[in-house]
Amino acid sequence: MKVAFNARLLSSPTLRGWNRYTINLLAELSLLGVELFLYSDQPLCENHLAKLPKDSYKIRISPSMRHIYWEQYWLPKQCEKDKVDILHSPFNFGLPWSSPCPCVLTLHDAIDQVYYSQNRLWYQKLSMADIQTRVYHWIARNRAEHIITVSEYSKRDIIKHLHIPEDKITVIYEAADDNFHQPINQAERVRIREKYKLNHPYIFYVGGWEKRKNIPFLLTAFAQANLEGVNLVIAGGKNEECAKLVQLAKSLGIADNLQLLGWVEDADLPALYAEALCFVYPSEYEGFGLQLCEAMAVGCPVLAAKASCLPEVLGDGGELFSISKTHELAMLLQQLQGHKDYYLNLLEKAKKRAPEFKWQITAKQTQQVYKNIVQI
Repeated sequence: MKVAFNARLLSSPTLRGWNRYTINLLAELSLLGVELFLYSDQPLCENHLAKLPKDSYKIRISPSMRHIYWEQYWLPKQCEKDKVDILHSPFNFGLPWSSPCPCVLTLHDAIDQVYYSQNRLWYQKLSMADIQTRVYHWIARNRAEHIITVSEYSKRDIIKHLHIPEDKITVIYEAADDNFHQPINQAERVRIREKYKLNHPYIFYVGGWEKRKNIPFLLTAFAQANLEGVNLVIAGGKNEECAKLVQLAKSLGIADNLQLLGWVEDADLPALYAEALCFVYPSEYEGFGLQLCEAMAVGCPVLAAKASCLPEVLGDGGELFSISKTHELAMLLQQLQGHKDYYLNLLEKAKKRAPEFKWQITAKQTQQVYKNIVQI
């Protein structure tokens, strides 16, 4: 089977989010014998390509042209030239109106319609760029032969808010990278402690700091828990966002217990999870919540918000808390620090749940979607 991917986002060096999904899916599909074609209008990042088996893909880079021309004209023409069976866009948009082959879209969530539209002030007008983006997204999801999404929660939102028929959608979970499932030796743990100056036990969070991530809630609950000798370590975010968090920490009396690591290297993440007392995910809305899988794969106790898809993904792998008030999370943090048996129980729950999420499973289920479409 020949499958073409809209791979233009792989020109960016970042591996978080959609690019992580794309690279892992490509790597596993190649091992299943799928012949891959990667289409872009810019050179692809070599670090991403290095993660794929050699000679498992062909790259097609277009001449320089406007994006709409590339997507709506060059992309289908190239599919025709390569005689591909399927064109797959792995990131919510990026499919042409007309295609010589069936198209598959991975629609990770309906966050724009469910969360951001509801939180947009009534007097805020859409820019021309916003309107164009909406058109591109509408084309992709309406012209796709089939849609893959990453949780049952996202599927329900897509059906309700985007009015996509249920039989057009398949849920296929994401997974943690294989390196999160590997044992982490003591030398690596010491290296991470020294690199980031982690001299105390710590509660860990990694991810974005935008409003829906609910980071002030985490700081407030941590302050309320009043854990002696424990720090709150937060990775990710942007430099310009640090000042607000530091100011909040000062007002809560926890400034000395807050460590902001900024952007951390992917290679450092497994040990950062492993050394933490727990990983906390207080997000108000997620399509999947990949960090839960990463933490569970490492064997890090997980506390997650009782919101959106997080209960579905976490399952029996950790503990949930309400985000209506901070006291539930504060009590769980106190229990983790004060009761060794509770900590070990959560650790075992995480390890037991983790194997249910593997990229090999994701790829096999995705391949089956392709086969159902082309009836192989």
